[in-house]
Amino acid sequence: MKPISLKVRTFTAALIALLFFIPLMNYALQQAYSASIHQATFERLRLLSLTLISEFEIEGKEVYMPELMIHGEFNLPDSGIYAIIHNYDNLVWKSMSAINWRWPKIQTFPLPGKSQFVVIPDDENKITYFRYSYTAEFETDLGLSPVAFHVFMDKATYDEEIARFESTLLNWLGIIAALLLLLLLFTLNTALRPINKLVNEIASIKKGSHTRITHQYPPELETLKNNLNHLLSTEENQRERYKNSLGDLAHSLKTPLAVLSGLRNLPDEGREPVTQIDQIIQRQLKRAVAGAGSRWNQSTPVNTVIEKLTVAMEKVYADKFILIEHDIAPNTEFCGDATDLMELLGNLMDNACKAAKQRVLIEVRQTDKYLELSVSDDGPGIPEDKQHLLLERGKRLDSYESGQGIGMAIVSDLVSAYEGQLAMGTSEFQGARITVTFPR
Repeated sequence: MKPISLKVRTFTAALIALLFFIPLMNYALQQAYSASIHQATFERLRLLSLTLISEFEIEGKEVYMPELMIHGEFNLPDSGIYAIIHNYDNLVWKSMSAINWRWPKIQTFPLPGKSQFVVIPDDENKITYFRYSYTAEFETDLGLSPVAFHVFMDKATYDEEIARFESTLLNWLGIIAALLLLLLLFTLNTALRPINKLVNEIASIKKGSHTRITHQYPPELETLKNNLNHLLSTEENQRERYKNSLGDLAHSLKTPLAVLSGLRNLPDEGREPVTQIDQIIQRQLKRAVAGAGSRWNQSTPVNTVIEKLTVAMEKVYADKFILIEHDIAPNTEFCGDATDLMELLGNLMDNACKAAKQRVLIEVRQTDKYLELSVSDDGPGIPEDKQHLLLERGKRLDSYESGQGIGMAIVSDLVSAYEGQLAMGTSEFQGARITVTFPR
């Protein structure tokens, strides 16, 4: 499973947070607004009740109220605001707005000096009302007389106000969420830009365009940059020391072997082992150098190397009049040392020219994942029963006929050092075709 990028992870986490935060904020604001409207409704009905009390007069059993109330909604039929007054259980007055209105039955009255604010349903008319009731005592000839003032308000107005607020709130929260997501994307791109820059710079080192990370980065990445540069320097120095040590080893062994080879009294049966020792040392040194260093920050144009080798082979095998053809994809690069590529292709092309009758074809293909090199000839080829021996580790590959075995040991070692694959087959000219594939 491919790991999820930091940008996707961060954006997903923020999106999940928004999916929780927006509904919670919507609920909290709705509750706060509903409580505020509920309190405002209570205060409004309380003030209307005080208006009724201020206008109310009673003498004996006679009740006096003005024909027109100061508050205009009491004077308009079906205005949504209604008022009635009870003296004990008897209705003594109702507002003009309640002339054609049937009010819900009042079950209980508040005690004198007390108020009551409730929501009551009118099941018959399927309407819900707010009711504010207050009981006051008035002095009469018979003593104190309790009078209950009731103010009703249709709850539909309240519900419409809540619905408008919820609709507006959802629209604004949606806009805010969209703006937050855009801001998050911008912030993520800004925050991750140094990381992308560092990745691109490392990629340029991998391609061989640069040798060090040079740009300035935030403090969090500056330490990583310094560590990478230190690693590159250490690896480069270590490779150089390793190559120098191998060179010293080759030089120190070369003289004793030369002395042995030049001895007049050296038996003939001893000269061949000395020659073999020299060849083994050279081959193993080349293999060690090829696999010793890092190749991730090296890049060699394949086309340049092939052109140089083609010129050389045409001179060496000028008497055979061999046609060396190329089929090379553009901008192909070998992620490794130029000398190693030169030696690898040189051996393959040399073997092909030795075996060829008239034609040699060099093909190069490259993708994001691999580089494929193949050398074909129109020679006699290699028998199928011997082709598999070229892929077996530890076999001597320099003893086969038709010129195909010479130098193949070095080729095999280089391919192994670069973690590649070597394949043997038959070319379109019915000769040998050797294909080498390297991972990129």
